[in-house]
Amino acid sequence: MQGIYETVTNALQKALGENVQKVVEFLPNLISAILILLIGWLIAKIIGRLAVKIFQTMNVDTIAENRGITEILRDMGFVRAPAAILGRTIYLILLFLFLIPTFEALKLNYISQLFGQFLTYLPNLVAAGLIFIIGLAIAKIIAGSVAASAKGAGLEYAGAIGLFMRYFLNLVVLILGLSQLGVQTNILTIIFTVLIVSLGLALALALGLGSKSVVSNILAGAFAREHFPAGKEVEIQGVKGKIGTVGAVTTSLETDGREITVPNTLLIENVIE
Repeated sequence: MQGIYETVTNALQKALGENVQKVVEFLPNLISAILILLIGWLIAKIIGRLAVKIFQTMNVDTIAENRGITEILRDMGFVRAPAAILGRTIYLILLFLFLIPTFEALKLNYISQLFGQFLTYLPNLVAAGLIFIIGLAIAKIIAGSVAASAKGAGLEYAGAIGLFMRYFLNLVVLILGLSQLGVQTNILTIIFTVLIVSLGLALALALGLGSKSVVSNILAGAFAREHFPAGKEVEIQGVKGKIGTVGAVTTSLETDGREITVPNTLLIENVIE
């Protein structure tokens, strides 16, 4: 019994001694890792805050607000101002840079290599993010301009045209961003091409099968809005009345207490002022 007790005791003492020795040997590595991480965190924090101040001095927030970038960021779930977002991004990048020597100090080489590969990929990630944010902002501006032009031309579906243009450009931005990330976009590109070709064929077919009169009325409406303001008295094929509203393809005419509509081409070709 005494022999068994001594054997167990010796085994425990040996195991404990080995573990204590490993802890003692690992302790300098742990202290080094903590110091590296602490120094890295302080440097990243200071530079990140300094970057925010510099971006604010450069009026980045105001520029982003005027260009519609701030609204795009809010739609994407970001609640901070653009300058704060940029500063936070710089802070995180610097912190990741210090994580590599931190894991190396802990002899965790595999994790250190993973972080190194991520940092190698980081420029593509940043570029894709810029493409998404700036591209979506530009798409919104262009779509708004198209909608405003369509509305100025009297098109009743101007809002739908602007919305379609925005989704169309967003798809282009999505393909460009994914390509920057190295994602295969062949299928999306094929779908996009088929969509463009289909829309082109549909438009050509519509114009060839009877939409010529509609297009003529739209063009005539643009001319009529400049020369025939609301309330102007005119006579069209013996019918006298006052111009009401010049729409996309027709014009309303108030005569004898009632309202009639005439094609815009008829207004341009037959009106007597």
